[in-house]
Amino acid sequence: MIEIYTDGASRGNPGESASSFVFVKEGIAFKFSSFYLGKATNNIAEYKAIIFALKDALSSGFKEVLLTSDSELVISQINGKYKVKAEHLKLLAKEVSELSERFSEIEFRHRKRENKFVRIADKLCNLMLDSVCLR
Repeated sequence: MIEIYTDGASRGNPGESASSFVFVKEGIAFKFSSFYLGKATNNIAEYKAIIFALKDALSSGFKEVLLTSDSELVISQINGKYKVKAEHLKLLAKEVSELSERFSEIEFRHRKRENKFVRIADKLCNLMLDSVCLR
């Protein structure tokens, strides 16, 4: 099983936004990625990070995943604890659900930013936004 840590960030809400993920196996980060999204909300950026990470995991042949995010809202929505009320998030939540069905084992977990891999994902988002916003 691999662990995936994701983050999404928005400077302004909505504002310039980015998503990132970190793949970890046996405590070692082995893949990092970040994406500039343009103008979006923080919640959209969080969902997009999860979607990009799951697509990458599938294309890399991983079938067992533990995905961690610092977004309590998004993880609670994915796990069915909270209802997805915002129309603009319903399609993203549906996409996560459809991607999840393609894994033999998948778990979504919330962790605070104190987790070192969540901090790395956060740093990747900020580096991406710095490169765009400081032009």
